[in-house]
Amino acid sequence: MSPPVVTLLTDFGPYSEHVGALHAVLVGADPRIVRVDLAHDIPRGDIRFAAVVLERLARRLPAAVHLAVVDPGVGTARRGLAVRLADGGALVGPDNGLLGPAATALGAVAAVVLPAHPGTAATFDGRDLFAPAAARLALGDALEDLGTGVDPAGIAALVVPEPEVAPGRVRAEVLGSDRFGNVQLAARAGALEQAGLRPGARVQIAGPAGRHAGTVGRTFGDVAPGSLVVYVDSHGQVALAERGGDAASRLGARAGDIITVAVTPAPAP
Repeated sequence: MSPPVVTLLTDFGPYSEHVGALHAVLVGADPRIVRVDLAHDIPRGDIRFAAVVLERLARRLPAAVHLAVVDPGVGTARRGLAVRLADGGALVGPDNGLLGPAATALGAVAAVVLPAHPGTAATFDGRDLFAPAAARLALGDALEDLGTGVDPAGIAALVVPEPEVAPGRVRAEVLGSDRFGNVQLAARAGALEQAGLRPGARVQIAGPAGRHAGTVGRTFGDVAPGSLVVYVDSHGQVALAERGGDAASRLGARAGDIITVAVTPAPAP
């Protein structure tokens, strides 16, 4: 029999004691629980980026219990949920949009609202509410024993804006950036193809810090050191990088900003 698996995704920071608290609850429930840290470096309170990351990484372990805590509304009226998925896995976390994309992608078939427990902290549901629920599900407890059933169709949805695509031009919102300064856009690979922006194309990248020259490529080595490259990242999203540098800082790009990638006009004769 395979050991139970619980994944963890938070904005707590990778060396935070809060991450340790989640692990401690899970191990305290049963040391056999295999714990997989999906990410703890989500930007603070960035529910949308966390939801995107959760959805794409949960696909790797669809039968696991996925514990996700990016919860700026902790202590308010937002619900805490446990959700059963079509492949037998589960989602546990706040109903603030964080779980919505994964619930849709992996097929939510049932959900319960987790009740608050007397005497627990009002500001750490990750430790006191969500981690215990995740442990119980991983160890075989029935979802229905954890709380009051609700319609999974009512799980808070998350809207990721579609890019604007025209010949020679893609305009999209920034989803976020990683520790290398690579900027991920809310646009899939097909957006570049639809715009006719193929590898080798010279482009102008317009963002909060002005316009910058760049090149469409497949990987970082397709441009010279210090140059910007527009590429499709390992998750199939359109992304921007500076070879050997930090594209997010150079472009002044933060989550929610708009970036336009457009073919460089031909010089006048």
